[in-house]
Amino acid sequence: MIEPVTEANLTEIHALIECAVRESVATSSEEAEFLIADIFESLEWWQEHKKESLHLKYSSEGNIVGVVLVKELWNLTNLFVLPTHYRHGIGSALLQEVLEVCKGRSPRDKIQVNSSTNAVKFYAAMGFKQTGPGKDRPGGCIPFEYGF
Repeated sequence: MIEPVTEANLTEIHALIECAVRESVATSSEEAEFLIADIFESLEWWQEHKKESLHLKYSSEGNIVGVVLVKELWNLTNLFVLPTHYRHGIGSALLQEVLEVCKGRSPRDKIQVNSSTNAVKFYAAMGFKQTGPGKDRPGGCIPFEYGF
């Protein structure tokens, strides 16, 4: 079930993100700490800008197993799924919902994301196009966009 995130969900979302980053994105403890801090800054931004964003959760059996945050309806900053729930269509379902909600509402008529290295194939399969070379950043930083 996909629903909007509430402030009451943040503790569970923090745990989900930490798990996903440590198990699937980061290659070291230092890299994990850097990425988690950066991602948590996005969650703090959301708390101050809820009306300018789309923040959704995917719940299964009463637990949050996936989450996505789109700032200003064009900047996809976070998309995470619990590693135990990979390849169950959760990331795809969240992204499809984002595309449906943001279509016609995105001020840039597109969604942009800086993909981690491990998510490049996922975004390409979802119809995103790479828009430039990757940047040297922990976890990877490959720019993609989906035009409406």
